[in-house]
Amino acid sequence: MSHLKTIFGSSAIATMALLLTYPVTAQPIPPKASNACIQRTAEEMVVATRDITVTGAGPIDAENGVRTLFMRNTRTGQTAECRVNTIDGFVLSVKLTGGGPTSPPGSSTPTEGQFEGRGTASGAVFGRGMRVHSSLSFNQNRFSLALFVPPGTGTQIQYQGTISSLRGGSSGNPNSFVLQGRLQSFASSANRLQVRRTSGNCRIEVFDARIVSTFCSGNAPGSSTQFTGMKQF
Repeated sequence: MSHLKTIFGSSAIATMALLLTYPVTAQPIPPKASNACIQRTAEEMVVATRDITVTGAGPIDAENGVRTLFMRNTRTGQTAECRVNTIDGFVLSVKLTGGGPTSPPGSSTPTEGQFEGRGTASGAVFGRGMRVHSSLSFNQNRFSLALFVPPGTGTQIQYQGTISSLRGGSSGNPNSFVLQGRLQSFASSANRLQVRRTSGNCRIEVFDARIVSTFCSGNAPGSSTQFTGMKQF
């Protein structure tokens, strides 16, 4: 009898260990989170969303619901890791991890310039879907990005940082490109435009000389925003 109890006890312990180890990664991915990662990964790779698929997922952070989804471009084989909040579907970052081209053949990008856009912004000082203007300027390895409610004296946020990559879009148009940058500082109307140091990343997409999307994720409180440009002025 004691032998049977030992066997039963060992089996129960093993079962509990399995339940503790595997249920997190086995949990289904909320459609809101997977769709958001597909959209952001497609933007990052400058491809259509139909070319992106989710191949797997890491464990969920029990404290904040953040999870890493593993993405793949079915046409080129390029892969990426997408960190997303599974509670609200907000994408924190997308990191290209390998495979496939990073810049289409024959594409070219400017080494400096100034670009503008109109659209909606969320996060930091902006209410969800607030109409704003955007302004980007860069030269050599530095960039400056501003999101503001016209005429630019009210609600706004400004970013400064260094360029980590600049690659052309699929159209080959020199005024269509994706800029990846590392944040160094920001200033917002919430702190009277006082410049504050921060670290983080920015992704800025320009199409046909217009800013069509930006996503800046800073480590300092109130420094993260997302901008979606209008299809036409």
